[in-house]
Amino acid sequence: MLAGLLRRRGTAAERSYGQATSSRERGDWVQAIDLYRRTLMAQPDHAQAHNDLGTALCATGDYAGARAAFAQALALREHLVPAHVNMGQLLFSEFRDYRQAASHYRVALASDPGQNQARTGLALALYECGLVEEAVECLREAVQRSPDDATAHQFMLFMSNALAHRDPEPWHDLHRLWGQRHADGLPRYAHPPRQAGVRLRVGYVSADFREHATANFVATMLAGHDPKVCEIVCYGNSSETDSVTVEMQRYAHLWRRIDALDDAQAARLIRDDAIDILVDLSGHTRGNRLGVFARKPAPVQIAYLGYLNTTGMAAMDYRITDANADPPGAERFHSETLLRMPQSSWCCRPPGDAPPVATLPAQRSGYVTFGSFNHIAKLNADVLETWAELLCRLPGSRLQVMAVPDEEAGARICASLQAHGVDSSQIRTSPRLPRGQYWQQHADIDIALDPFPYTGGATTFESLWMGLPVVTLAGNFGFARSAATVLVNAGLPECIAADRRQYLEIACRLAGDLTLLADMRRGMRERVRASPILDAPRFGAALEHLYRGAWREWCAQRGRHA
Repeated sequence: MLAGLLRRRGTAAERSYGQATSSRERGDWVQAIDLYRRTLMAQPDHAQAHNDLGTALCATGDYAGARAAFAQALALREHLVPAHVNMGQLLFSEFRDYRQAASHYRVALASDPGQNQARTGLALALYECGLVEEAVECLREAVQRSPDDATAHQFMLFMSNALAHRDPEPWHDLHRLWGQRHADGLPRYAHPPRQAGVRLRVGYVSADFREHATANFVATMLAGHDPKVCEIVCYGNSSETDSVTVEMQRYAHLWRRIDALDDAQAARLIRDDAIDILVDLSGHTRGNRLGVFARKPAPVQIAYLGYLNTTGMAAMDYRITDANADPPGAERFHSETLLRMPQSSWCCRPPGDAPPVATLPAQRSGYVTFGSFNHIAKLNADVLETWAELLCRLPGSRLQVMAVPDEEAGARICASLQAHGVDSSQIRTSPRLPRGQYWQQHADIDIALDPFPYTGGATTFESLWMGLPVVTLAGNFGFARSAATVLVNAGLPECIAADRRQYLEIACRLAGDLTLLADMRRGMRERVRASPILDAPRFGAALEHLYRGAWREWCAQRGRHA
């Protein structure tokens, strides 16, 4: 009798599990969840059903339930690779528990060394913990194992921007290799000749039309277009929408979602929309659609803003920059032609949620506090050694490092600084905080220290807006000069160093003159407000001038070759 009952339960479990799988494939997640739960009522030890239930719960936004389901799957089958990968993805994306995510990815790789999804996930988790060299090495192995893995290759390119040392020529070659492997061989659309004098139809492609580090810059750019000059179409590659998305939608003549379309479908849509100039706002960052650009759905294609380096693609015609970010000579490390804005290649508007500038904290505390607001991945060994020397030169000073992901990362930073002679009393770290508290942290900082070679863009602007001078070391490529272009346009070239020695001298000079620091702090907002960084009309006109020039060049070439 018991055997018969178990057989009936087993049959019921198999039937409901099969039905759940069919529901999942149709995208009916609610029904799939119900059927997976029926399966587990009949067969509680069905590890794969627990894992699949977790996947379905993720799809409906029940992340706590999904975490419990994956945990139960692993309790039943300790080395179930899909459950480890799923748990890693969940911990990474929804709980920001990067260290635990990494441990699950490592277990998956120990069981299945060929699991490139786990290897890429591990690299992302390591990067968020600030372990950049380990992350890049992980991705190198992923690319070696699977040369066709375009995503792993892209993450490797992006993360390499944070490495302390790299040779620009082989690095450029790696970008070109990505283009040759994953873009240049794809079929392209042909475009008939068009007239150069009509209003331009400009398309923008991004996954970041939402609350994001680039949101201020993107919204300012979209709002600044003259509708008589450009008709704007935005192609959003994300299902996420927020108040920033709603605002950006107001500036577009047409708004399209392409996150559910594959590259060929999205390219066909853009071609059918008759876009003249298609602008990529992502480059080799997460959520990009460079596979769409590879198919050349628009006659003129331009890379801008999101990735301050070459795409390596033959189908990308131009990249927009400026002479401070990419001085003459940078062309040899680009597959695109560089279009330089006359002043800043970035423009934004004052952040509406920023509080008033506080008085200089050193005048209250009696000591100078340096601060870093940048991502921990930018704080490489050279940066920490330089900051340690600064603190040793100024033993009464303090350093506050913000946005540290966890206690272990904070301990690693402190240990590195102490190994170079810094007293523990000089060091403070704090976690990533909500936006309001992030702004308030600026009230405790006298001078912002920029990391190198991956310097700050949005963080540099925000520090200036809160009254803080920013000390930067300008390198030899876009990411290494983003802070420099902000500072030049804000009228603060004296804060830009050419090497580590000068970086220390600038920081010490500022720290040694509290009257100067207080004066700079009081006048910083007006300085920035009067700069090209906030001159949206001039920026918009200059950008449209570049677009028009690129379009006329294409029309002229098509006329000669028609």
